[in-house]
Amino acid sequence: MKINKDLADAVMMVSFIVLVLVGTTTFENETKKYIIMGILALITVGMAAARFLGARHKEEAN
Repeated sequence: MKINKDLADAVMMVSFIVLVLVGTTTFENETKKYIIMGILALITVGMAAARFLGARHKEEAN
């Protein structure tokens, strides 16, 4: 599977920015805040892993 580096970078940056914004915002229900932050953290880590694996796969192909 080919991983587009630019797409992975863009999604990772946007999810990290939104994660920071959600973290600094006050919510009426803290549980929802932590659930949203957890999901965004998983997306950020997943995109970082996809970028790493994509770069590693490209090196192995050469």
